[in-house]
Amino acid sequence: MEKKGPYTVRELKNLSPGTQFWGKYLILGKNLRKTRDGREIIDLRIGDSTGEIYSIVWESCTVNGQLEAGVVIGLLGDIGTYNQRLQVTAKRIKILEEEAGPYLKKPQASLEELIGMFEQMLQSIADPYLKELLQRVFNPETRTRFFQAPAAKKIHHNYYGGLLEHSLSVAGLCNKVADTYPDINRDLLLSGALMHDIGKLAEYEMDVAPNYTPEGRLLGHIVLGSELVADKIKDMKKEGIEFPQELEWMLKHLLVSHHGSLEFGSPVLPLFTEAYILYAMDNLDARIYVFQNKIEEDDGDDKYFSKYDSFYGQHFFTYRY
Repeated sequence: MEKKGPYTVRELKNLSPGTQFWGKYLILGKNLRKTRDGREIIDLRIGDSTGEIYSIVWESCTVNGQLEAGVVIGLLGDIGTYNQRLQVTAKRIKILEEEAGPYLKKPQASLEELIGMFEQMLQSIADPYLKELLQRVFNPETRTRFFQAPAAKKIHHNYYGGLLEHSLSVAGLCNKVADTYPDINRDLLLSGALMHDIGKLAEYEMDVAPNYTPEGRLLGHIVLGSELVADKIKDMKKEGIEFPQELEWMLKHLLVSHHGSLEFGSPVLPLFTEAYILYAMDNLDARIYVFQNKIEEDDGDDKYFSKYDSFYGQHFFTYRY
């Protein structure tokens, strides 16, 4: 028997074009434009905890003036396609007096589990200088923000708690590499992994979806993060804590080289083993996230391949055997 609703975004992507549905969704963004014949139209980006999709809203909709990011709506619509992308045409919209929280995408593990893993990772650092630095970087105010922040605007872990989830995943991968190869400075590597994206706290602001701050767009998280760590080390030195110069250089290098190449935003290439491991594990975690989400969220009509991804310059094979 066919489901009557409500449909989640993930379920919408399995419906055939022309199917009518209803569901409850959070508005993530909107764009006003005009058609060739001069009619006004709203492109809505809507979503729930299972994904996001685009919806067209025509000027005749009576609640157009209330359609803003952060508003939860009830939507009756039809499934269609546009430029090989699944798209919703709204037929009726109702503004719902509901909180946005339940509709936001979240990490797979609970926040409590992730925080527990984070605390364990911090406690595992034995080097006294790195341990003190980490406590200063992740002070109570910063921790609150770090636990809620997204890891990116679009590409990977772009949701509440995404930065914590990504940082822990990278640190966990780095830990396994350190188990495999001798002579790895585990404390240095894990400290770099936990702090490699700390600049994203200043790069993004989070309303219902991540957006760049002016500072973030101008400077980027690599600069912002390295400046933050440098300031904390300066504070330690002012208080008489002689943070080793070579350790400072190496830690800063981990932060500024973690994108791996100049064309991807790092001012220098990774120049020692721990720096290369951090770059590789950061890239691995982000790429695996992308591959897994292409399978979950693809809204194309091809059985085997996703629609062309302009960012990565490729199609993704999404069939699961």
